[in-house]
Amino acid sequence: MKSVLSNSFSLYNKEFSKIMILSIIIYVPLLLLHALIVNYIYEISRFSQYPGVAGDLANSVIMLVFLTLAQVPFIKFALLEDEDEENLLRNSLSFTMDRIISLYIYSCLFGILVNIGSLLFIIPGLLILLFLYFVPFFIAENGRGYKRAIHKSIQFIKKNFWKALLLILLLTFVQLLFENILIFALQMYTATYFTILIAKIILLLFILPLQTIILTNLFMKWKESDS
Repeated sequence: MKSVLSNSFSLYNKEFSKIMILSIIIYVPLLLLHALIVNYIYEISRFSQYPGVAGDLANSVIMLVFLTLAQVPFIKFALLEDEDEENLLRNSLSFTMDRIISLYIYSCLFGILVNIGSLLFIIPGLLILLFLYFVPFFIAENGRGYKRAIHKSIQFIKKNFWKALLLILLLTFVQLLFENILIFALQMYTATYFTILIAKIILLLFILPLQTIILTNLFMKWKESDS
């Protein structure tokens, strides 16, 4: 784990400018679109019989869709770096754009299935999340078809279930911790939603790529130990 973290931070520092460009191109529009759509749904559903429920579901589904879609170029970026490829920024973006429609469809199905499973006492949703989580990693690795990537992801998680569960929970906890600290600090000076939203987006521009790079390096290490 120490070597993985060291390699991840080394890549993050060495290619910081390219990663930030990629992060701005990918995350800024998706996070702004997420906020716009979710707030609109909250607004139109606030007078319904169960106000907030539609917004909560939309927030969960759309966030999963966008985060799944957005991590692909960073996965490819880390994989290309490991292969000593050149033009990391252009090639990772090109790979993602070539598969954007199929990745979007998969992300939507993934988000919907996880939330349907979560409505069934949480655990089914968590299992779906885990077993399908690494599908984009196998897609980015060598462009496998989705049927093959789903099969590989399920087999991969069967061998690394507890490690993957603890890692995803840990990374999620760290992200939420930083977000809540930031929001708490900002609310001492302002209650303006747009200011808090922009600050949160800026924070995620730095955190999310690093998390994906760490996950990608662990993915490669676990695959090597499984073989």
